[in-house]
Amino acid sequence: MKKNLLAILCILGISASLSALDFSLKLTPTLMLPSHEYLDKEYGATVQADINLFNLISLGLDASFLTVTPEGLSSNINFISIGGGLGAFYTPIARLYLGAGIAGGLYNLQSEIDSTEYGFWDLYARAYGELGFRINPSLTVYGNGGYAYYLVKDSDPLNKGPFAGLGIKINFTLGEKSSGGLTATLEQDSVIYPLFQQVYGQSPIGTIHITNAESAEVRNVKVYFRAGKYTSSAKESASISILQKLKTSSASLYADFSSELLKFNEDGKLSGEIVMEYEMLGKKKVAVQNVTLSVSNRNAFIWGSNESLAAFISSNTPEILEYAKYVSGIARNNLYTGMNRNVQFAAALMESLRAIGISYSDDKITPYKTYHLSNQVDSIQYPLQTMNYLGGDYDDLGILLASCLESVGVETAFMPVADDFIVFVSANLKAKNVANHFADLDGLIYDEGDPSSNVFFPLSMANFDKGFAKSRQAGEEVVKACKLNTSASYDFVTTHDAWAIYPSAVYTGSGVSFEKPSQAQVEKLTADAVKDYVATDLEPVIEIAKKSGDANKIGMAYVRSGKYSDAKTEFNKAIAAGSVSAMNNLANLLLMEKDYDGATAMFKKVLQKEPENKIALKGLESTKEKLEE
Repeated sequence: MKKNLLAILCILGISASLSALDFSLKLTPTLMLPSHEYLDKEYGATVQADINLFNLISLGLDASFLTVTPEGLSSNINFISIGGGLGAFYTPIARLYLGAGIAGGLYNLQSEIDSTEYGFWDLYARAYGELGFRINPSLTVYGNGGYAYYLVKDSDPLNKGPFAGLGIKINFTLGEKSSGGLTATLEQDSVIYPLFQQVYGQSPIGTIHITNAESAEVRNVKVYFRAGKYTSSAKESASISILQKLKTSSASLYADFSSELLKFNEDGKLSGEIVMEYEMLGKKKVAVQNVTLSVSNRNAFIWGSNESLAAFISSNTPEILEYAKYVSGIARNNLYTGMNRNVQFAAALMESLRAIGISYSDDKITPYKTYHLSNQVDSIQYPLQTMNYLGGDYDDLGILLASCLESVGVETAFMPVADDFIVFVSANLKAKNVANHFADLDGLIYDEGDPSSNVFFPLSMANFDKGFAKSRQAGEEVVKACKLNTSASYDFVTTHDAWAIYPSAVYTGSGVSFEKPSQAQVEKLTADAVKDYVATDLEPVIEIAKKSGDANKIGMAYVRSGKYSDAKTEFNKAIAAGSVSAMNNLANLLLMEKDYDGATAMFKKVLQKEPENKIALKGLESTKEKLEE
């Protein structure tokens, strides 16, 4: 008997020394209730030495000893078994341990009757389940229960029955050891571009590899990134429900960068921290890993996705916003009612920028014509920089103009072409009405198949220095050429759609001030640009209207061109012919000219003919409000 026990211990020792994995040793004192009536309660113990695979499966040696004194005998019968076992275990929550398994092999029966020793070998098998409490990563106490068979060849089992016991499980790690805590390493995908500071909240910086160096599995792992003043908040990058001991989990790293990132005027490095919050056996813990990120300078940009250029266009840069509101305020006080408002605002803003000295400046280091077609790192100016430098390349001028327009609520789009950069301005006009405002429809962008689609007119930045009229004319020629060249593809990018992917970066606070044009300058330059628009687009529209013979239509064409006296003449002709629409149009024109009494009288005439006319009812309310002011 002693020899057998010694052999068992030797085998277990050899198994442990060869193992390079997680290893567990279980010792379970056992009580068995045999089903044979001649056998009483059996007492003993089970020892299991297992290699734990995949944090789920146990495989190893199984040994047990049972002893019982049968009725009528003065000596014990001993069952000594040795074999192998296969099990599974699971920890659904931090402290709870669940296990189950089977074991089998050979057993040796030993007994002494009347000084004569008896013994033989045969097979045994048992199945069991376990429920335990994890005191710490190395020690678990548990209770188990199951059923065992001790077979005899060509006979019913000699010994069988249920068993139960209380035991301890001791875990070892053989080979690689746990050093404690969680560790993280970062693989940065590419250099960080300050321009895309807001993009990195959804588009990853790189990949982080989180390794569990604790002595047990960890749960509810939350991974954050922070970098002091360069981040607005600690951005959560990963959430891992469970990470087993000495295992690694990979995730994308995100960051909530602040505008401080735009202070990188040179390529450099940024120090950050990966913060890992987690639980181990119910205890909350935190690990922090320092990382260094490569950051490009704030003006760096690589052409590829033209949509990404929209990040330079900003409607919220304080200096640009203040300037654009100043100019648009002057333009608003001199608007021609009926004429397209956005044409007038675009003319005012573009001409005012020219008036303060902004012009095309040849970029000899990273020229637009070359770099927007290459994969090299370009240098592009933010709108405030172009204001401060009083110039820039085609794309710089386009970004500034688009930023000014967006600052006052005028939507824009853009299209890079080989030798030009086109800024498109929304006319805030439905396609079905476009012929009332523009003569050359081929030079515009809109969906001809959708009457409700928006209309955009182009401005050429290659002709920025020639003024609004020439820039618009050149832009239309570029659009027509693009439409004719069906073999080439052109990327028309609407700024608002691009912002949904690439939010604008607000570069501000440079400390350099610039002068605004005088009110007289803005008024004169805008008036000259509008005069050209009337000559090139609205005069042809008037001539087309005249051919229709419709006096009301002709009158509206005159209103859109700012020729109000001529418009009244045509409206009166239409009214004489019984046109209610002309009466409303004349009343609205009088209201615009602040002739409230005349407008009131005309709206009342409309209501005498059509008491439910909505335009007249609304107009009458407006005149009443004006008269009461």
